[in-house]
Amino acid sequence: MSDVKLFRMADLNLKPNDDGIITAPVVNRRYSTGMGAGIGVFEKCAIEWTVTYDEVLFIKEGRFTLQVGDKTYRAGPGDILWIPKDTPLVYEAKGKVVFFYSVWPVDKSPSTSQTTEYPTAPPE
Repeated sequence: MSDVKLFRMADLNLKPNDDGIITAPVVNRRYSTGMGAGIGVFEKCAIEWTVTYDEVLFIKEGRFTLQVGDKTYRAGPGDILWIPKDTPLVYEAKGKVVFFYSVWPVDKSPSTSQTTEYPTAPPE
């Protein structure tokens, strides 16, 4: 059995790149063989994508739009979106959006399939 990991927001680099995107896949293949999870920031971007995994998004800050075909889902702080595998979509942020995401399985997501080591805090 692995040790519990505590990831602190202050230890993550959450500055979006030139495309307005950053993901910090803290729970990735280094830590889990099943699920993946992380924190993301989108800022003034639109990302066309087809998810190859089940995904849950929890919007922490900002306004987020998910376009799926002719349906538009608008989410704000505290809202949760579940996106089933093989959904073609567009993630959109007109301003800064901070969110938590979880995916299953871990190895099907480009971000969580890596084996990045993040700082973890010791138990108190």
